[in-house]
Amino acid sequence: MIKLTGLRKSFGGTEILKDISFTLDRGNVLSIIGPSGSGKSTTLRIITQLERADDGTLEIAGSTLFSSVDGKAVYAKPDEERKIGLKTGLVFQSFNLFPHFSVLRNITEAQRAVLHRTKEEAEEKAISLLRKMGIEDKAKQYPYQLSGGQQQRVSIARALALDPEVLFFDEPTSALDPELTREILKVIRELAEEKMTMAVVTHEMHFARAISDWAIFMDKGVIVEEGAPDELFGNPKEERTRKFIASFED
Repeated sequence: MIKLTGLRKSFGGTEILKDISFTLDRGNVLSIIGPSGSGKSTTLRIITQLERADDGTLEIAGSTLFSSVDGKAVYAKPDEERKIGLKTGLVFQSFNLFPHFSVLRNITEAQRAVLHRTKEEAEEKAISLLRKMGIEDKAKQYPYQLSGGQQQRVSIARALALDPEVLFFDEPTSALDPELTREILKVIRELAEEKMTMAVVTHEMHFARAISDWAIFMDKGVIVEEGAPDELFGNPKEERTRKFIASFED
């Protein structure tokens, strides 16, 4: 589903990502861990077209978003970019809901604008997803009336409403207290059980180990180590990985 090769990205002359390469198979879950500033979120933002790559090649579900030509990332034509963009969804750490829209409209707006669904089709899809998230009764409320966990479930429903083939989570629980964190992790676990292809940037180490098919540890813009979760979390080979994981243990 995802094949990323040689990704590089700089901001203001500082190289943030240095030769990032990984693959993600259909139906699998990839966890990406690492300290703040390691480039995890930037990687997701490039894959979901919120940032532009400087160099590298990215294939998403068989389509090439950009490829490396003479040391620079050359993107697909705009129409193709938009089509590829529909293959991915991103759930932000800060929810990013429209405060002046109801929960229902937050989920239907993009469906109607991007997928050109009718009002009835979009609302049917939205209600179905809200039911799946356990918050069908919140459809007419506004984001400020919801808890953080409920807002995050709305943002997950909004991402799923566009039927992405791959769903990305950028620290989806960082703004939540422990009880609400458990709510969101439960939702992600259920999606994994349904074989939704996902990549999750997270600091929830035990959760990442339990849910993932593959795990990556990033630091200072490079992939320091990657492997099966039991190996990466249970017996990391690199000292930097060991120190990072140990910092989360009691």
